Amino acid sequence: MMVPHLQRNKVLLLFILFSAALPSITSAYANNNNNNEAKPKPLMRAWMCSGKTQRDMVDKLAQAGIVKSAINKEALLRVDRKNYVLQTQQGDSAHQDSPLPIGYGQTISAPHMHAQVLEDLLPPLLAASKDAPDKLLKILDVGCGSGYLTAVFGRMVESKENRRKSTPLNEGKVFGIDVVPELVHMSKTNVMKEDGDLLDSGTVEFMLRDGWKGYPENAPFNAIHVGAAAATFPKQLMMQLAPG
Repeated sequence: MMVPHLQRNKVLLLFILFSAALPSITSAYANNNNNNEAKPKPLMRAWMCSGKTQRDMVDKLAQAGIVKSAINKEALLRVDRKNYVLQTQQGDSAHQDSPLPIGYGQTISAPHMHAQVLEDLLPPLLAASKDAPDKLLKILDVGCGSGYLTAVFGRMVESKENRRKSTPLNEGKVFGIDVVPELVHMSKTNVMKEDGDLLDSGTVEFMLRDGWKGYPENAPFNAIHVGAAAATFPKQLMMQLAPG
């Protein structure tokens, strides 16, 4: 899932993403009007949003205030995490709010981390759609791993006629890249399980590339997600971002 030389940064990445999720962590308690006997609701926060199904997991992420946008919630509901974990993890662990190994020394991030990424990237995508309503959005997912987040991005910008709910996001294209050939193959295989229409329509494309060099042939991108911590500032990737 990560590009070369980044294994030592795994702890740093998890810390950064966990820190980003902290503002969204809240405790919820019921106010029974003037009744002094308030009944506490179940405490929901990052790392505690595990579910038995995709919907159960996503609903808990929403209850915790990590998933805020209806656009992101719908996209997450459309892509089942169980299709993007290893065969041995496709039971209850598939929807645990924790990272899971996907082989080759890499992991699929915890669901609350992916949810935070979606919330962070949605505003610039909405702004780009408003500024140029007829222009395709382009998203680059560096370190696509097992293909899960790439597929979720794909659901966000898929053809409007295929969306279950109308959204203000333009249609677009998502490029998932990874330096590990086996992970690129895994991503394609996983997407074909239940999200194959994203590949058939050209909404999502996977390819073998050096993540730090990006994909200049298709730049500029409205959003670039990097699933790894960088030892130095990724200037080449920054130069491939669209203005705004």
